[in-house]
Amino acid sequence: MTDFFSYAGAAPAPAPSAPRGILADLSGDDWEKFIGYAARRRYPAGALIVQAGAAERALCFVASGQVELATAGAPRKAPRALRGEGEVFGILSFLDAAPSDITVTVSAAGPAELLLLTPEALQQLAAWQPRIALALLRDLGAHVAARLRRLQPGD
Repeated sequence: MTDFFSYAGAAPAPAPSAPRGILADLSGDDWEKFIGYAARRRYPAGALIVQAGAAERALCFVASGQVELATAGAPRKAPRALRGEGEVFGILSFLDAAPSDITVTVSAAGPAELLLLTPEALQQLAAWQPRIALALLRDLGAHVAARLRRLQPGD
């Protein structure tokens, strides 16, 4: 991957690490191909990314930094789930287009960079890189299945 600030002979900037579980088995080359279909967004510390109730339909990969997830209606001092580099959020809204039940903000510790994959970008990925798109869908299905299994009594 090249950018405007790359100079001949300089070491290339490292690519964001692959998410744990979701697309974790992609090679470095495939991960670079995947990144080409995602929108890159940078947020300052404390920035609001997703407001509970919003219909944000993007699968979000944390490329750097850390984000905090809070369930709608939870007390302000309630513990927040954290997602750091290589982790994913927004899976359910991405899959079913329903409004989010969580508010996501960037950690106060510093800025964050996200890679956002929209359903339209997934369609393009499926057309040009079907093996990567299939791996993503398989990993998303496994992730959702694991969540459902944890909710089943006696399983």
